[in-house]
Amino acid sequence: MDTARLRTGEIVAGIAGLALFVFLFFDWFGGGTTTSGNFTIIESSRSGWDSLTDLPGFLIIMSGVAGIALAYLAASGQRVNIPVRRGATTALLGSLAVLLILWRMFAGSPTLKIGVFLGLAAAIAITAGALIALTEDGFEPLVAVARGRTRAAPAAAAAASAPAATPKPRPASAPAKSSSRSGGSTTTKRSTAKKKKPAARAGSKAKSSSSTKKKSSSSKSKSSSSRKKK
Repeated sequence: MDTARLRTGEIVAGIAGLALFVFLFFDWFGGGTTTSGNFTIIESSRSGWDSLTDLPGFLIIMSGVAGIALAYLAASGQRVNIPVRRGATTALLGSLAVLLILWRMFAGSPTLKIGVFLGLAAAIAITAGALIALTEDGFEPLVAVARGRTRAAPAAAAAASAPAATPKPRPASAPAKSSSRSGGSTTTKRSTAKKKKPAARAGSKAKSSSSTKKKSSSSKSKSSSSRKKK
């Protein structure tokens, strides 16, 4: 066991459970008087152990056991293998003990002793310690809602009943434009190519005519030179 593992809620619940067992030895209810013929019988005071002999008394005692068990399991690093948050059972038994002690105070003997008030304080401390242990484990009894539950429910129902939005089809004119542009560009390229080809042919014809002129002039000069030599 390691007492360093104990947190505030577990310490409070454990100490309150031990205190409840101690307070059960105190006088809880005073003695009443009964008449039997000509005699008046004065009853003695009753402790908590003498008063809590029925099922409600058993539940009050079990709340003290639950508070001690909560602190013991926390110190030993263990927990009961049940699908319930640690401290929830202790909080439930502690709250039942508070209600049962109050019921005994108002519906039981009219003479109340100090023990019943101390037992009530111990039961309240057990419940508070268990609730603190629950909050230390991350349990939140109340959760804030943004717009309230009554407004959020119709909105959620309307969103669930609304049909799913279908995506809008893309316009068919966009590919046609691109194709026309591409077709236009190809036609312009072809027309420019056709225009360039005659120019190239004209240039080649000019080059051939100039070469033939040069050849004819050279042949004439050769023939004239040969005539002079003769």
